[in-house]
Amino acid sequence: MSNEQSPSTVRTPLRIGATLSRQFRQLTVGGVRAAAFWAAVLLPLAYLPAIYVTEGSGVLLALLALNMACVVIGHEHNHPSEREYP
Repeated sequence: MSNEQSPSTVRTPLRIGATLSRQFRQLTVGGVRAAAFWAAVLLPLAYLPAIYVTEGSGVLLALLALNMACVVIGHEHNHPSEREYP
């Protein structure tokens, strides 16, 4: 019996780095999606003040475009209780 591990179970720095990179990417994407989701929920509250405060429709159109971008980015956001953990 040998104390050597098989090559598939050896944790090399490259494998550790790849795992950390994947976890960081998932965490970052999840955070961006969550922020975009909640921005899409809250941005419509700014429509009425934007209509009354601004003279032109440029600000309102910018708010609408930003809201649509947030909807597209945040549409896959899941509540933490709905996530599947390995």
